[in-house]
Amino acid sequence: MDDINEEVLKAITEQHTVRIVVDVPTNLLRPDEYLASVSQLVSPFMVHWETENTPRLLVVDVYPKHAYIVIDINNRRYNYDTAHQQIYAIPVYVLQLSQNTLRWRFFRRAVEDELIARTIAELHRLNGQNPIPFFADHINGSVYLSPRSRVEV
Repeated sequence: MDDINEEVLKAITEQHTVRIVVDVPTNLLRPDEYLASVSQLVSPFMVHWETENTPRLLVVDVYPKHAYIVIDINNRRYNYDTAHQQIYAIPVYVLQLSQNTLRWRFFRRAVEDELIARTIAELHRLNGQNPIPFFADHINGSVYLSPRSRVEV
């Protein structure tokens, strides 16, 4: 984990603001408590990152085979009240846990910068005034009770 944290801190030093998508096999999470499982999994990283940075857990997106956890680091432009209307493409890095080896990999994924920014804006809209992190369940289905109005971004 120390090697991975060094790589993450290097990316933060180079970019200052980064978006990390943590990719984990869903079967490594507790199905009755996805949010708690995710929190337990990313907590050691978050504790290390927040010593000199500002990480913000935004999204937990669960699919049958993989779960994706989106964490912004040092995103000073983030505004909860207007995040559904604005798209800020931030450099995306993937922190991936291998199911076979249970080892972490960290790499840049530039093709995801704008796509993930749009996805986060849409999740803000769908979740209305619900607090972050937003939970999108693609196994049992997500329910959005009070979405914000649609604004073209």
